[in-house]
Amino acid sequence: MRAWTFALIALLSTSTLAAVGQDFKPYASADGKYKVLFPGPVKTETTDIAAGKDTLKLTLDTVELKGDITFLVSYIDASDEVAKKPAGPRLEKVRDGNKGEKGKILDDKEITVALGEEKFPGRDALIETPSGFIRTRMVIAGKRLYQVMVQGSKEVVTSPSADKFIASFEITK
Repeated sequence: MRAWTFALIALLSTSTLAAVGQDFKPYASADGKYKVLFPGPVKTETTDIAAGKDTLKLTLDTVELKGDITFLVSYIDASDEVAKKPAGPRLEKVRDGNKGEKGKILDDKEITVALGEEKFPGRDALIETPSGFIRTRMVIAGKRLYQVMVQGSKEVVTSPSADKFIASFEITK
């Protein structure tokens, strides 16, 4: 009985990863000035975010798969006042916002993303939340904050499919 239970768990884990291993297709956002490989049809939503006296427009490009798996790229342009602040603390604040009060940061490292000769500060993080795991790449390019994110089980967010998605992200002109 015990061997059968482990086999079932392995099968379910494999099917979840197989769902992630879908055919990735190039996606380019002219408004977002980025391109990435998404594992399915992209749904785009925009919403207004109150930020002090400013109202900012947040854009979310997402692909949702079975098993509560989400691949997402979001972008928002900061106010002039916020854009003048150092990138490091801004990225930490975004990371901590993704973590929430009850989450844990499992891995966190500073990165640089290039567009030709330009270099943009970023941060890669793996976060455990009460509802699952988040793997995110956050990048600040001028006034724009990008988040490239995979949400799901730990196996999904650390899978080769998640690697492929996050590594495929490029800022464009």
